[in-house]
Amino acid sequence: MSAPLPRHIAFLVNNYPPKVGGLEQHVYALAKSLASLGIRVTVVALGRNIGDWDDGGIDVVRLRATPMVAGVLSWPMPGTGLRLGRYLRSIGVTHISTHTRFFPMSFVGVRVGRRLKLPVIHTEHGSDYVRGVSPFVGLASKLVDRTLGRYVLKNATTVLAISESAQDFVHRLSGRTATVFHNAIDVHAFARSESAVPAKKLVFLGRIVPGKGWERALAVAKDVLASHPGASMHFIGDGAERASLEAAVSQLSFRGRIHVHGYLRAPEIREVLSDSILLNPTTLAEGFQTTLLEAITAGAAIVSTPVTAAVHLAEQTPAVVVVNEDSDAPWIDATQRFLAEGWPAAPAEFISSFDWSTRGREYVAVLEPR
Repeated sequence: MSAPLPRHIAFLVNNYPPKVGGLEQHVYALAKSLASLGIRVTVVALGRNIGDWDDGGIDVVRLRATPMVAGVLSWPMPGTGLRLGRYLRSIGVTHISTHTRFFPMSFVGVRVGRRLKLPVIHTEHGSDYVRGVSPFVGLASKLVDRTLGRYVLKNATTVLAISESAQDFVHRLSGRTATVFHNAIDVHAFARSESAVPAKKLVFLGRIVPGKGWERALAVAKDVLASHPGASMHFIGDGAERASLEAAVSQLSFRGRIHVHGYLRAPEIREVLSDSILLNPTTLAEGFQTTLLEAITAGAAIVSTPVTAAVHLAEQTPAVVVVNEDSDAPWIDATQRFLAEGWPAAPAEFISSFDWSTRGREYVAVLEPR
């Protein structure tokens, strides 16, 4: 006899859509997947507008909070833990889900779970201490990780990690062994577009910020576009260095073939990614990047630094090349080879394995172990 489904899970998170980000999309997709399995889901997130609203079977509660720092981090108001505990008890919550060790709502979630004697499933999305920041911010973030972050990891009932590198980081920080729970996507939304016009396209998909590697992607484009008159380069994303990117592009003679799109919706991203070559030169402490899953699903090839998702995909398909060298030449060589020789599509069964429908069932098994 199979174990019964949990009755009611509450996601306690700092940020939630419409805020855009990989973590927010993970929580949203996982919540929707669980709701589709018949589980009641409530999301409690921080935000300046107080109020509840329904999102396709998910109850979303917004709590008052301090203003955001760097557009990412805010803190709940004093007394939130006690009020939240009473609220969760009143609506019959049976499980609590928290995400990323340094967010204040993860700390609140673990504390509330211990008080209410509810299981807390924490998912760690980071694979190392924060990188690409000033020395002061880096020092402060390490202090938070080694105090509040370590407390969250040590006291959650179960710890998941979205990649093997995140699993290793959890162990380094807390001594606990996390269970790998890879990120996922809506495979149907990113399946290769049949309407896509065959073209030689290079794509950078990510934030235009320090450490994401847009400079290297542009350097590769300069070389490849010069030798391939019909090729184009597409930057999808926004960020603090977008103006620098646009200024650099404006100086090039073939700037008309380099497109800086900003943020795009999923259907538009799919059209650009279809049959393209995705350049992923990030040097940040990435989790399990969904952009790489989207690219493979759309029929793209990938040239990437050895982040966990790229290494995992490269073991399954020759459409992914991992580049370790810190110079432009191997990136250009790998890209030129893909343009000259092409690449095979990833196996359909492999692609289906990272759909959210699969991952939702795996999460239920974590909630209610047999």
